[in-house]
Amino acid sequence: MSPLEALLNSEAGLLVTLPLALAVLSVIVFVHELGHFVAARRFGVHVKEFAIGFPPRLKSVLRGGNAYPAVRLTQDPIDVSGRLVRLWSGDPASNLARAIVVLDGDGPYLRADAAHAAASSAAGVIVAEPLAIDDVADLAAMPIPVIAVSRADAGAMRTDAAGREAAINTRRNRDGKVETYVRIGATRFALNVVPLGGYVRMTGENDEFDAPGSFMTRPAWQRGVILLAGPLMNVLLTPLFFLVAAMIADVTGSLVAGVVPNSPAAAAGLQEGDQLLRIDDRDIVSPADVRDAVRAAAGRDATIVVKRQDSELAVVATPRLNPPPGEGALGILLRATVGPAPIHVAVPRAFQRTWDALLLLPRVIGEAIAGTQPLEMAGPVGIVQTVGVAARQGPEIVFILAAFLTAQIGLLNLAPWPGLDGGRLIFVLVELLTGRRVPPRREAAFHFVGIMVLLTLVLVITVGDVQRIAGA
Repeated sequence: MSPLEALLNSEAGLLVTLPLALAVLSVIVFVHELGHFVAARRFGVHVKEFAIGFPPRLKSVLRGGNAYPAVRLTQDPIDVSGRLVRLWSGDPASNLARAIVVLDGDGPYLRADAAHAAASSAAGVIVAEPLAIDDVADLAAMPIPVIAVSRADAGAMRTDAAGREAAINTRRNRDGKVETYVRIGATRFALNVVPLGGYVRMTGENDEFDAPGSFMTRPAWQRGVILLAGPLMNVLLTPLFFLVAAMIADVTGSLVAGVVPNSPAAAAGLQEGDQLLRIDDRDIVSPADVRDAVRAAAGRDATIVVKRQDSELAVVATPRLNPPPGEGALGILLRATVGPAPIHVAVPRAFQRTWDALLLLPRVIGEAIAGTQPLEMAGPVGIVQTVGVAARQGPEIVFILAAFLTAQIGLLNLAPWPGLDGGRLIFVLVELLTGRRVPPRREAAFHFVGIMVLLTLVLVITVGDVQRIAGA
């Protein structure tokens, strides 16, 4: 037993398998969400957040969007990253909590509006220049960050700010001086505390349907492509996992492990230790290749090419049509050889196994509906346990499991369930076929209910996984 195997099978094995399982899930989720992200950006949809895991946030950064130079009026530390920019209309009942409020420097009630923003727990104030000297002094005394921007930039913000997150940041220029700037319309890239799943949050997906860069303002076919991009990335990732697994360890040949006396193999001179290379025109790699070739040649002479020690030789044998029980048509026992598969073998196997993985879920569901096999479901805890079991069998098994997981996640997301990609695609298809669109607010409510039901189902499955593991 190797040191790694000993560790995985020890009481401390969870310290290895848990991070490994989370890493596998994170890669699968990242690739899925990356598909949505790239497609959304390609069609001009603003992505508010790209997150791995679920909140609370552990670490995040804002990237992209538009940056506007600004002048600080208050000297307090500015830390308002991610607050929503709101253009205040002066309504005294407005809720300005945690917002960055944009005010007009020429407004007759500038000081009163700024004071209201501070009293309403706003995160900061942006004021469009020009400013009177007396106003500057009063604004500088505000208990919240206040910055000034040019009137042109303030006008640009009015078209860029709707529903967007903003950050007031500082940076050093080439001369070493500290500059203040406002970044609006950026994407937040977040790593969250709960390391299961992830999401891409787009403008107009659940609200702000008419905002600039809204998902709901795009043509139906573009929305369909954005929704399909995530599952498609899962499908593309599947053969890569299978390829890596095959290049770590796979069946690379078939050896004769034994010869039955008085069998066609014995009569042809096959010996224990012979490596089977070809049977007639079929190249032999796995024991399955041997079974298929022998079945095809049953009842007639077949040329069998083997490697014995350092030389190749060919023998002729006639597989039996009706062999004695337990002997097989040729009369040999087989043993597979295992090692890194060459690239010309690994690539076609990866695509064949991808096809098999994609057919697995429909077949399992069909068997469950027919009542021939029970449908077993696993939640995050069950998946972690399964990855742990796979890790004890070798790294190639982990990649094979990851390949099946990513294929199933891609297919499950295409299920016509509200809130999933497939459920959203139903609305797109209805629009394409009928030319009529379900009101975005009604569609968003429908998906919200679906997600709540789905999360409840995941919770129930997870509780079942914990009970099953605890009782094992």
